[in-house]
Amino acid sequence: MISLGIFAKPPLPGSVKTRLVPDIGAVKAASVYLYCLEYTLEVAQRSGLDYRLYLSEVSDDALFQDEEHSVQRGHDLGTRMFNAFNDLLTTGTDGALIIGSDCLDITARHLQQAAEALADHELVLLPAIDGGYALIGCTRINPALFSHVRWSSNDVLEQTVSNAGNLDYRVSLLETVRDIDTLQDLEQYPELLALIASS
Repeated sequence: MISLGIFAKPPLPGSVKTRLVPDIGAVKAASVYLYCLEYTLEVAQRSGLDYRLYLSEVSDDALFQDEEHSVQRGHDLGTRMFNAFNDLLTTGTDGALIIGSDCLDITARHLQQAAEALADHELVLLPAIDGGYALIGCTRINPALFSHVRWSSNDVLEQTVSNAGNLDYRVSLLETVRDIDTLQDLEQYPELLALIASS
């Protein structure tokens, strides 16, 4: 069985999609994030995988009330993912996947392909155009996988793959997708342009 973790934040203006705020304002940026988060939950449900949310902070948002969730633990993204993988691998005996909640390109098929890749790879990644990744999955976790990774840089994918090689992980790279961080990213999605025009 493969388990899925979704990293998410409460959709509060000023705390999500902050790189969009100078261009569209905090309220519209939060609306964009909420749209992406709801899409991500739909994709997870369609995938058929058991999933749980890992929130950046405690939240009583109604969106999370009916979802299995816990709070991320760790001082940086690598530590938080390592801790989440430790949790997920106790239930996902064949492996675990982690995704964020700001990628409208990711589909249920991507999740299924990633789960299938873990049958003969220790690590699977869904690269992002910005040099990071929208999905990471593994069959075993080692903190060295995230050592010296410069988070939010355009080298995240390259550094993670290099670390995986040092650990003798067999790596599967799926197709490249776009996550939504900047106005240029947002402009690729007519549904998001319509959303901010109406809000």
